[in-house]
Amino acid sequence: MSFRFSAHYVGPLFSQICSAPLSEEGGPRFENALREIDAILTPPFSAHAIQSALDALRAQCPMIHTQEDKTYEEIQHVLVKKVVLGLYAGALDLYLCEASSTQDYAEWWAVVEQSVWSAALYLLQTLPHRLFKVFQLLEFRQGARQVSVPYLPSLGSIFSTKHPWQPSMFMTTVFPHLGVTPSSSLAHFQFDGILHVDSPRSALAHLVFLRDTLSWYIAKVTATLYYPIRLAREECHMKRRENERICNERAEVLGKLLGMRPRLSRVVGTRGREEDVLACHGLLVEFASSVDPTISLASSENDMLSLLEGLFRTVFIEHKEVHSSYLSKHGLRRPSRLTILWPKLLFLPPLILYCVKTFYASRETIIYMAKDAFEASRNFLRDWLLEPLHGVYRTIRTGGDGAVLVRPESVAADLDSLERMSLALARDKLGYDQEQLSSLSRQIRLGDFTPVLRLYEEDIKSPVKSVLTGNLLRTLFVQVQKAKVDIDQALAGIDKLLKSQELTFAFVGVAPAFAIVYTAGGVLGGLFSSGRGRYGSRRKRRSVWLAMRRIERLLLFQPISQGNRDEEAQPSSDAIPPLTSGLLVLSLTHLRNYALTSLPPRSRLREGFLEDVQDLEDPSLGRWEKLRVLDRMWKNWAHELGWHRMAGESAR
Repeated sequence: MSFRFSAHYVGPLFSQICSAPLSEEGGPRFENALREIDAILTPPFSAHAIQSALDALRAQCPMIHTQEDKTYEEIQHVLVKKVVLGLYAGALDLYLCEASSTQDYAEWWAVVEQSVWSAALYLLQTLPHRLFKVFQLLEFRQGARQVSVPYLPSLGSIFSTKHPWQPSMFMTTVFPHLGVTPSSSLAHFQFDGILHVDSPRSALAHLVFLRDTLSWYIAKVTATLYYPIRLAREECHMKRRENERICNERAEVLGKLLGMRPRLSRVVGTRGREEDVLACHGLLVEFASSVDPTISLASSENDMLSLLEGLFRTVFIEHKEVHSSYLSKHGLRRPSRLTILWPKLLFLPPLILYCVKTFYASRETIIYMAKDAFEASRNFLRDWLLEPLHGVYRTIRTGGDGAVLVRPESVAADLDSLERMSLALARDKLGYDQEQLSSLSRQIRLGDFTPVLRLYEEDIKSPVKSVLTGNLLRTLFVQVQKAKVDIDQALAGIDKLLKSQELTFAFVGVAPAFAIVYTAGGVLGGLFSSGRGRYGSRRKRRSVWLAMRRIERLLLFQPISQGNRDEEAQPSSDAIPPLTSGLLVLSLTHLRNYALTSLPPRSRLREGFLEDVQDLEDPSLGRWEKLRVLDRMWKNWAHELGWHRMAGESAR
C-alpha cells in the first residue's frame, strides 16, 4: 500500500515515540527478538511487516498487561504504538484512496449524464455487454426448458398508452438499474390518445385531424428513439449518486480518523505506564469503532493484540476486497478502456482505408496541391519575410543613406543650370559687370530672381514684339527652369521626410508576415504540445482552481452525513464535522500533489503553497480560521497561477 498521504501526516508522530531503555535482566533471546521486530517496524510500514510484528508479539508475549518486568512492558508498548501508527497510516491511505477513486468515478458519470450525445455514445459503447447479458438470459431460459419469448416484452406492451409500462425481465437485463429503482421517466412515457373528430363536416376539420394525428405519431417516434438514451442517463445518474454516497461514507470515516490525530499524538509520546496503556487501549477501541463497528470488542478488553489483529484484517485485507467487489457487482466504476475504445477500433480502420483509397485515387491533385502549397510558403518566406527583414537590417546598418525620390546631385545640377542661365541673361541684356554678376549669383542661391523677373515683366507688356525681337522666350525658359528647381527641392524635402521614417515603414511592411507566422506557430504549437505552462498544464491549474472552490463551499456549507440527516446543520458553528473534514482532505490532497509535481522545487511559491495546505489540514484550526487561510491563498496565488482567467475558459 502506498503511503503518499500518511507519509507527511503521520510521519511527525513517529519521532515522538520514546525509546525505552533495555533491561539487562531477562533472556537475551527474547531481547534479540524484540530488537529484530523494532528494526522491521520502520516507516513506511508494509502490510507484511505489520503482520510479522503481530505474529512475533503473539508468540513471544501473549499477555502484555501481565508482564512483571517493566522494561519489557515499555519495549512492548513502543512496538505496539508503532503497530498502531502503521495501522493508522494504512487506514488513512485506504479510505483516502477509496474516497478519491469513487469521487473520480462520480465526476465521470456526471459528465456522461449531462450530455445527450455522451449518453448515446455510452449506450453504444456498452451495447455489446448488454446484448451479452440478454443472450445469457435467453440461454438460461432455454436451459430451464421454459419458453423465453413470452418473457420478452412486445413493442405494443412497451409503448402502451393504456397503462404505465412496468420494467420487464428483458429491460431489467439491459438496464439493471430498473430492477433496483423504477425509472422516473416511466410515468412520462405515455401519450394521450389520438385526437378524434366526430363526423368532420368540413375540409378544415379534416386538416386539423390529420395535423394532430401526424404530430402525435412524430412525438411517439421521437420519444421511442430517445427513450433508451433517457434510460442510459438515468443509469449514469444512479451510479453517480451511489459513488457519491460511498465517497461520503469513506470521507466521514477519514474525517473521524483525522480527528483522532491529536489524541494519538498524546498516546505515542507516553512511557508505557498503566494509565498510558489504558489510554492506548481506549484509542484502539475508538479506532476500531470508526473503521469497522462489527469488530468484536469483547475479547479485546484484556487482549490488545486481538484488537490489533482485527484492525489489521479489516484495514489491509477485508475492507479492500469488500469495496472492490461492491463496485464490480454494481458496475460503479467507469467502463474499461476496451469498452470505451471499441467503436473507434471498429469504425476507424475502414474509415482510414477509405481515406487512403480516396487520396490515392486523387494523388496527382494532392501532389499538385502540395507542390503549390510548398511554393507559396517558400515565396511567402522569401518575399514577405526574409527580404523585408534584410531591408530592415540594411536600413539600420547604413543609417538612412541614399535617396528615395530624387538624388541631391540632380537638384544641385538643376540649380547650377538655373544660375548660369540667369547670369548670362543679366550679362547680355542688363550689362552687369563682374561685381554685379557675383551679387546676382548670391541672390539666385537664396532664391531671389528680381532682375530676371523684371525683364520678364517688361517683355510681357508687348508679347508678340518681344517674341520676335525681344527676350520673352529666353526669360520664359528661365522661369521653366526655376519651376523645375522648385519641384526638385520640394521632392528633396519629401525625400528627407521619408528617409527619417524609413525604419518605421520597413517594420510596417514586415508586420503582416510576422502576424501570420505567429498565428500559425501558435496553432501548430497548440496541436503538438500538451499545453504545459510555467506552473503545470492548463488542465491541472483549472483542477486546482476547482478544488479551491470546492474547499470554500465545504467550509461555508457543511454537508450533513447520511446518519445525521435528521439533525439540523449549524453553519455558524466553528467545529468541522467528520464528513466535511474528510471531503476537505480529498481536495487538499489534490492541492498537495499539484504543488509537489508542478510547482518549481526549492522555490518560495512551492514552500508557501504547501504551508497554506498544511494549515488547512491542521485539525486544531476551526472553520473560520481555515476560511481566512483560504482567503490568503486566493490573494497570494490567484494571480501567479492564473486563477482569475479560469472562470472564462471552456471546460475541455
